[in-house]
Amino acid sequence: MCIYVDNSNIYIGGQEAAEQHKEDRTALRIAFNHFLYLITHGDMAFDELVWAGSGPAELEHVFKSIADRGVDLQLIPRSESGENETVDQAMQLSMYRHNRKYKGSPGTIVLCTGDGKGFHEEKGFLYDVKGFIEDGWTLNLYSWDAICHQGLKQFAKQHGHYVPLEKHYHAVTFIKDGRDAQEVRL
Repeated sequence: MCIYVDNSNIYIGGQEAAEQHKEDRTALRIAFNHFLYLITHGDMAFDELVWAGSGPAELEHVFKSIADRGVDLQLIPRSESGENETVDQAMQLSMYRHNRKYKGSPGTIVLCTGDGKGFHEEKGFLYDVKGFIEDGWTLNLYSWDAICHQGLKQFAKQHGHYVPLEKHYHAVTFIKDGRDAQEVRL
């Protein structure tokens, strides 16, 4: 099992869900252990886990618990515009390297993002996972329904599994100085 988490996509989608639940979007946090429990179906085992995001260096302490679990943390400094396409590209490079590493025994790719743009330009996650499915991989996509690219969602439903994170909002998030994350129900 190879897992790829687009932190900004998961976090921003969670903030939108917080608004729907009338909670403070700025205090929303992802409950890492609960999130990992959900995406590994309670097994907590994986062969590779890449958690990629962007942000200022002072946020590095937020991700310390992730890195301490043996996760390949790819924290890229945010550009002045706030957008950083290199996060997606770093994740995609890791995906290709792992595809090559496990070429003889493809398993499951767990993709945690809603980004699907770029297919017609032969780039982006949708284009990539299409190739991995052709190579024998299974796809599990976890995303916030409200921000998931429709093409990526449809592809996952047709060729793998799609799990909307809204169903697990209270389990995979908590509110800083407020609500705790609830138990994950698989």
